[in-house]
Amino acid sequence: MAAIPVQENNGVFLAGVSLNFDSIKYPVQMEAMRLAASGGILVLGLMFLVGLIAFVHRKTEKAERELAVLREKNMALEEISRKTQSLARHQRLETIGTMASSIAHEFNNLLNPIMGYSILVLEKLPAEEEELYDNVLEIYEASRKAKTIVSRLSDLSRKNSPSAFQRIAPDPLLRKVLDICAPAKPLNVEQECSFGCKDAAISGNEVQLSQMLLNLILNAYQAMEKEGGTLRLSTREEEENIWFLVADTGPGMPETLIEKIFEPFFTTKERGKGTGLGLAIVRQVLQEHGGEIEVETREGEGTTMKVRLPKVPPGQTEEEKRTPDPQKS
Repeated sequence: MAAIPVQENNGVFLAGVSLNFDSIKYPVQMEAMRLAASGGILVLGLMFLVGLIAFVHRKTEKAERELAVLREKNMALEEISRKTQSLARHQRLETIGTMASSIAHEFNNLLNPIMGYSILVLEKLPAEEEELYDNVLEIYEASRKAKTIVSRLSDLSRKNSPSAFQRIAPDPLLRKVLDICAPAKPLNVEQECSFGCKDAAISGNEVQLSQMLLNLILNAYQAMEKEGGTLRLSTREEEENIWFLVADTGPGMPETLIEKIFEPFFTTKERGKGTGLGLAIVRQVLQEHGGEIEVETREGEGTTMKVRLPKVPPGQTEEEKRTPDPQKS
């Protein structure tokens, strides 16, 4: 180290220091090595992070693919379950139809002699036996009504044949059914009707379609029997379909019961007020006529039944309707 005075500079000195170059170079090299090591570690960390992200991404994609496969299998299992339930429902309905047909046949065998012998007794009674005549006549009339009911049961238990189908106007059909069920309408129930199918027609068995609408209307009456309400009935024409709407303001039902209400013998009514066959017959009739039914309901907000049936184009005969178009085959 040296200090050299400077001339004519008010006593200012120049100072100089001599150091070994290695003493300066070594710390700089060490610092550079530390920076390089830190940079390398940082790069390795980034590479590891990128690899980890790629690994997680591949795992996620694999999990999503497996989840998609599981969803497809689950959907397939649900479809199999739905088809199994549908098959079981059809089998139950077929069993019920067979049983109903057998019962109707047996009842007919019993009613025919009752009616026949009643007529024979009426013909042989003397004129002065008015009271006895009236009693036997009551037996005959009750037997005749029972035979009519059995005949309807027999009609519902067998499938429609092509000859049983005919062109039917929706509006007159609904009016006719309303006339039939008018005596069953509760006094505290109001009725609103709207007819929108003036010139339209459907193809079907009038007896079974009448029975279908009758069941829906009577169900609505019974739903509003205690609290009263309003029954709204309407028909409307929409493209190639005819819609019948039966809407009540009754208590409604939980949405979880919508599928169950069409099962045979399932009913939400009190004991003695329902057999559980009404809506099962409705679904069976619609299946045989190529129609569908939609149910909209909420607890406390009433129930709406929407029935869809295919419309018969103007001028088309029933035979043409049932003959497939070869160009569409």
